Amino acid sequence: MSRGSRSLQDPATLVALLVLGQIVVWTLAPALSHTAPPLDVIESYMWGREWQVATFKHPALPSWVLEASYLLTGAYGWPAYLASQFFVAATFLLVFLLGRDMMGSERAAAGTLLLTGIAYYAWPTPEFNHNVAETPFWAALPFALWRAVERRSILWWAIAGAAAAGGMYAKFTTALLLATAAAWIVLDARARQALMTPGPWLGLAVFAVLIAPLMLWLVTHDFAPLKYAAHRTVQDSTGGVFGFLLNLLLNIAGMLVMLAVAGLFRRGAPIPQAAPEQQVDARARRCLLLFTAGPLVLAIVGAVISRTGLKSAWGSSMFNLIGLLALALVPGRIDARGLRRIAACAVVALTVVPIGYGLVIGLGPRFSSMATRVQWPQAEISDRIVKVWARETGRPLRIVAGDDWIAALVGLTAKDRPSILSRGETSLSPWITPDRMAAEGMLVVWDVRSKRIPASLVPIVASSRMGEEKFAWPRPGKQPPLVLGYAIVPPVR
Repeated sequence: MSRGSRSLQDPATLVALLVLGQIVVWTLAPALSHTAPPLDVIESYMWGREWQVATFKHPALPSWVLEASYLLTGAYGWPAYLASQFFVAATFLLVFLLGRDMMGSERAAAGTLLLTGIAYYAWPTPEFNHNVAETPFWAALPFALWRAVERRSILWWAIAGAAAAGGMYAKFTTALLLATAAAWIVLDARARQALMTPGPWLGLAVFAVLIAPLMLWLVTHDFAPLKYAAHRTVQDSTGGVFGFLLNLLLNIAGMLVMLAVAGLFRRGAPIPQAAPEQQVDARARRCLLLFTAGPLVLAIVGAVISRTGLKSAWGSSMFNLIGLLALALVPGRIDARGLRRIAACAVVALTVVPIGYGLVIGLGPRFSSMATRVQWPQAEISDRIVKVWARETGRPLRIVAGDDWIAALVGLTAKDRPSILSRGETSLSPWITPDRMAAEGMLVVWDVRSKRIPASLVPIVASSRMGEEKFAWPRPGKQPPLVLGYAIVPPVR
């Protein structure tokens, strides 16, 4: 057997190749096919330049990452796609490390490779948002807690506290994971014994110190993100819990196919005794089961009690450990050939799905009468409308408002890096004050077809100089030309 063949059989090498492949293909697929960043990306870009702790929607970790990516590269677009894949790749690595501690390298690699069959880690990942940002923390916390307990390490307890805080800065749904982690510490005998040592309390102190600025922001801003989340759950209550679970099943369907190909679901086949190095003790199985099912059950129970809905994307971080769990439940069912089949399926997933993504985005306009947001001509929109502002006012553009999507398109690559007035409300954009608006003026933009102008801006627009700009689509198809309206609100002093 050649050295190359032997390396490909090394579990760590397989995971390293998985990580590299994930980063390369899922950075290139959107970078080569998009002509505008996705909505959540462009929104976070605009918020990132304000360096806020949080916004009225979410904590601000994704915004910090995207602003840092711009400061490092001087570019928009592809750095966001790359950053998103770094977060997904970090998730894979952390899952592998936890699995290696629990069940050995081979099974850990297989459990990690299975994640390529989960849609959450593929098609949605070009849109770097809070769901993607919290994913590695949902793997880091169980990993750090397991090591803290198994190694009786005070350092790993501190890392667990930092991971818990990091998850909260990514998205508040991490609270479901924190509740699950607390339950595991209480229910697991060995973890419970650790409560008599300084480690857990140091971890709690680290968490408290790191999370304090975010909690202070929440209090001083009337818990705006929590109110926003409550509003969204009411809006998304149509499908109910059943629709949420059905969507989750569809998102993990690819992994189930991979398990079937590997032989997990062979009817009537005996389950042989696993080799000692492949066996998983009951504690590890219970840990994987609790951290996989716990947040999901808490979310469903909360939705039932409050009679609200759940968005399927909110489950994206809940399935980090499901591949490890599947292998832990029946460790003897999959043999060496089955593991090779899982690796082959992962290669297919990392090849076919990104190509399909690029084709759908690139060729979609030929078959659809409606363009997706990533097919908008962002660079041209920004360039032309910013020139209109400069011609009319002779001033730098500092504030954009109107339809949030179009305002972000205009502001993203404008050389003066303007701020966005979200939804036309200064209460939602505390970085913009009435005095600043009076001193700097404002550009209001909207789609002429939909006329989506925030109510608070309608009187301002009506008394301002208005105009329209027509744009051709980057990839012509069935869509009519894009017509954007604008209103120039000049400085008053």
